[in-house]
Amino acid sequence: MKLVFNDATELVIQSADIQSDGGLLIKTISASEENLKTMFSDQTKTKKMVVKERESTLGEYENYTNMDAIVKYTAGITGVILYKVGETPAEKIEALTAENAELKKTVDMLQGCILEMSELVYQ
Repeated sequence: MKLVFNDATELVIQSADIQSDGGLLIKTISASEENLKTMFSDQTKTKKMVVKERESTLGEYENYTNMDAIVKYTAGITGVILYKVGETPAEKIEALTAENAELKKTVDMLQGCILEMSELVYQ
């Protein structure tokens, strides 16, 4: 199985899977940690990646340009975790926190309006 980058370079991989948090995990045994760091830090190179096996396309991944981590597994397997820009778990939490604060303000305002209206009705 191989991963074909946007610049047509290739990397032999064991797997490429989308994780439950939205990250793309690519596992390989064919490159050193430094080489992987160099490859996956290049945002132009990782703009579009295609996974192929025997010339069949198994998956296409676009815009996974934010390298988050390099993970070492047993048996010499190294994993690279990539996210789309703005979609790392920390960025999602930050966006949800801001949205939650806005919703709280709206709820408080609506509760105030309801109280004012009920005072007018019961006068």
